[in-house]
Amino acid sequence: MEQDDLRLAQQKNPHAFERLVAPYLRGLYGFIVHRVGEEAEDVYQDALLSAWHSIGRYTGGSSLKTWLYAIAGNKCMDHLRKKYRTPHMTELDERTAGPGFEEQSDRTLDLHSAMETLASQDKALLYLVYAQGMTVAQAAQVMDIPEGTVKSRLFTLRKRLRNTLEGGTP
Repeated sequence: MEQDDLRLAQQKNPHAFERLVAPYLRGLYGFIVHRVGEEAEDVYQDALLSAWHSIGRYTGGSSLKTWLYAIAGNKCMDHLRKKYRTPHMTELDERTAGPGFEEQSDRTLDLHSAMETLASQDKALLYLVYAQGMTVAQAAQVMDIPEGTVKSRLFTLRKRLRNTLEGGTP
């Protein structure tokens, strides 16, 4: 049945596409909410639209679920890149600033500066693993790269950031 629906969906049958992706929709939405928060609905719609437009190129090299989640992951990263492309300024509340506040702020600025020296793919990888708590396997799947490459990049990126933060060159 799934193969028939896949063939029909690739011929642009919307009902077949709906049957094909229906088992994954709830989890896919949760995946997106976890990554982008309150803007999830727009990203979810964009991911499904992208899947609909590209179903004809789906070859079955990976499971349909993996393919859908990779599309959703890419859409999440696109959204986050757009969202954080411009710096967000927050007003400081002097009542909440405690001892050591300035030092922590300096460290945060240093980290942001160090992160700006990285390529967008490297920032995306760090975001998936450290901000979203994905495993190496999950990050590899979303970014469509081998697990060994993820491990190697993480090692190199940590070393590079550490060196930059300690006053070395990036």
